[in-house]
Amino acid sequence: MEVNRDEANRCIDIATAAMAHDDTGKARRFLEKAQRLFPTHKGKMLLEIIAKNGFIPGQTGHSESNGEARHRHPQSAGEDKKQPETAKPYSSDQLEAVKRIKQCKDFYEILGVLKEAPQDELKRAYKKLALRFHPDKNHAPGATEAFKGNTPVYTNGRMRNQRPERRERQRDGGLALFVQVMPILILVIVSALSQMMVTNPAYSLSFRASSGHTHKRLTEGLKVTYYVGDHFSQELSAAKLRSVERAVEDDFVSNLRNNCWKEKQQKEGMLYRARYFGDNDLYQRAQKARTPSCAKLSEISASING
Repeated sequence: MEVNRDEANRCIDIATAAMAHDDTGKARRFLEKAQRLFPTHKGKMLLEIIAKNGFIPGQTGHSESNGEARHRHPQSAGEDKKQPETAKPYSSDQLEAVKRIKQCKDFYEILGVLKEAPQDELKRAYKKLALRFHPDKNHAPGATEAFKGNTPVYTNGRMRNQRPERRERQRDGGLALFVQVMPILILVIVSALSQMMVTNPAYSLSFRASSGHTHKRLTEGLKVTYYVGDHFSQELSAAKLRSVERAVEDDFVSNLRNNCWKEKQQKEGMLYRARYFGDNDLYQRAQKARTPSCAKLSEISASING
């Protein structure tokens, strides 16, 4: 990666210094590390030089002046251990930055952004800080801990930044649902109020025990049969009784008109099918079909006009 170029060059410098002191083991380790971080032609050449001089992995020692091939000698367990590396340099600014990170109270303070900052700004600040405190970049004491503490910052910041938006979307969704359900609630409320305000009618044209219309009566004018409740006579005066009977007769005549229209439509339908299919039997039945509602309506009309 491009960000590891400087660290790779630093490792090559350390390896070059180790080769000047005939410490080929240390030089080999740092060159291999440099190639892992950022492969370069210089690092590859130095590794080839060490290999050509007869360096065996794990062996350290001084090159022989007479040019003879090196020979591996038995080493004790203590000699097999790698030599400790020298302390890596760091600047005062890096040390101050590590101290500042450890004194921060929350992730936003670590990133140096506001809590209302957008996702892009959080992401840029996180990447910049991660590069600054990477163990290969910053060798100040505590830099590794600061880098590890910075790792969840962007994820956590992202979650915290999204929670208000998620709550806002939930509130918007609840409001939209309430607006959709509002018409249904209004219909239910209006229907309930209508049922509460509507009282049972004073009469019925048919016998209805469920509503209490069980007492049979006849209107004075057209002699229309209707049914009333137990306290009908006690609740109505003579004037109101005449008004109720007129309403009964109007309802009765209206029902006759509707039934008469249905009977005529049924009879005309039978006649049409009989003519269309040439069915003489159906035609005869249609001619003989009765229309009792029409006959009753004619009778009432004659009595009123006569």
